[in-house]
Amino acid sequence: MNDLDSTMLVIGDTPQLFLDNLIIEACQDMTKTFHQPTKDPANPVIKQDKPWENSLFFQSANHVVCRDSQNGLFKCWYEDVIDGSPEYSLFDGRQCYAESTDGIHWEKPELDIVVENGRKTNIVLGAGADGIESAHSLGVIEDPFPADDGQRFRALFSHYPPYEGEIRMASSADGIRWTVADERPCFGKGGSKMGDASMLHYDHWNRTFVAYCRHWYLGHASLNPRNPVGPTNPGPRYPYDFSRQNRRRIFLSESPDMQHWGQPYAILCPDDEDDNLDDGFYGMKYDQAGNLHIGFLNVFHRVRNEIDVQLVFSHDRKRWRHANNHQPWLPQGAPGEWDQHMVNVSSQIVEVDDELLIFYGGANCHHDYHIWGKREGLDHPETRDPSLVRYGLGLARLRKEGFASVGSGAVREGLLVTRPFMSDGTGLVINARCGTDGYIVVEVVDDYDEPLKDRRREDCDVFTGDSTAHRMSWKGDPMLPVARPEFGGSTVFPWKKQEPYRKLRFFMKNAELFSFCMR
Repeated sequence: MNDLDSTMLVIGDTPQLFLDNLIIEACQDMTKTFHQPTKDPANPVIKQDKPWENSLFFQSANHVVCRDSQNGLFKCWYEDVIDGSPEYSLFDGRQCYAESTDGIHWEKPELDIVVENGRKTNIVLGAGADGIESAHSLGVIEDPFPADDGQRFRALFSHYPPYEGEIRMASSADGIRWTVADERPCFGKGGSKMGDASMLHYDHWNRTFVAYCRHWYLGHASLNPRNPVGPTNPGPRYPYDFSRQNRRRIFLSESPDMQHWGQPYAILCPDDEDDNLDDGFYGMKYDQAGNLHIGFLNVFHRVRNEIDVQLVFSHDRKRWRHANNHQPWLPQGAPGEWDQHMVNVSSQIVEVDDELLIFYGGANCHHDYHIWGKREGLDHPETRDPSLVRYGLGLARLRKEGFASVGSGAVREGLLVTRPFMSDGTGLVINARCGTDGYIVVEVVDDYDEPLKDRRREDCDVFTGDSTAHRMSWKGDPMLPVARPEFGGSTVFPWKKQEPYRKLRFFMKNAELFSFCMR
């Protein structure tokens, strides 16, 4: 893999996950398992239930949840669409606000920002708030280093009339009362234009704002004019022809200040072999998990007219790989369930104790039959009956660092040997789970495969439990000695001390290992 390098084996105290095989030197009688999150039985945790709500739109990049670092509140911004035209229109939207103390029970505060028919609402942007009549595809993040308290929450949104792809920028002290900047953000050569479905992130290592977005000309490739094009279809697909690429795909743009953004460039495009002919990448949210960036890729299957979520990962957040052979990580619900046709992730993961909380949008309807069906003359119930279109917010849970595990069976003992790695950590912490009569023992060796003193397999205190942070020990001692401390400096640079490398040998039976770290 051209995205791997030996410097990645300087692991420090960063947890090592197993979505790829970067850290694995050898294994025997071991298998890898990818894990899906479990949907909460209380779903949907937010649904349409207020008289001023017209048609909620928990679509990819049309809702976002974050946890306020100051008061611990879960905050959600979601879109409500007004259908004021003969055909359903997404251009007239407004942003609503809800909050929760636990992520399950949500309140929609009645505010005086927008009053409709004499009633206070939870609308915080659009519908005339701060002079903005329409706000679509709102992306929100909490700025960890705000210039002042009024910019603690930062946002981008689109579809400000007239619809010309113009992007606006807003800031807020609490995520409720927003101030829209007069100056438009600039995206490379595109000026203030960019496609919708952008999702905001903050890179703490580089202190930059990051937007995974759509290029304004994403669907405007030069196509063969002799091939017919439908009224809402961007045109035929042309496999292996980059010059006619018009499928939905993921672009990246970065900014030091939310105002000046780099030229968006493509980082993820449907593959002409591994992805289906009709697949498009609708949008992507990513998060940091241990040594990896984890991407939640919302994949649009046009023929089925449905969306599910696949898992991708990266070591540098620019070069991405698919996990688990493009299989859904967050699948749609079963027939008849509230999220039977669409699920999507637009929010950063929230870690609470030993769990990861994943907030996702879901719908019992298809992607666009209710939007473009009349224009295309489609014969489908959702085209004729708006009551069949229902979106909501769902909650799913996953074990901390539990995206993938390496494990052994109950009959043969498994062995996993790590590559030589460098770390100043003086102890080993594992995230692991053992089944009936299962166990894990660890041997620590140097990069010559010589066991360290008193850290052999027979010295190890056996782990038989289930823990996300178990500290291994050897005869009761959790400390790990430095490998070969007598080894001196480099022969080329004698003044430069050669850092020692260590390796781990995991022996396990009926057990699975999710991650490990040196601390």
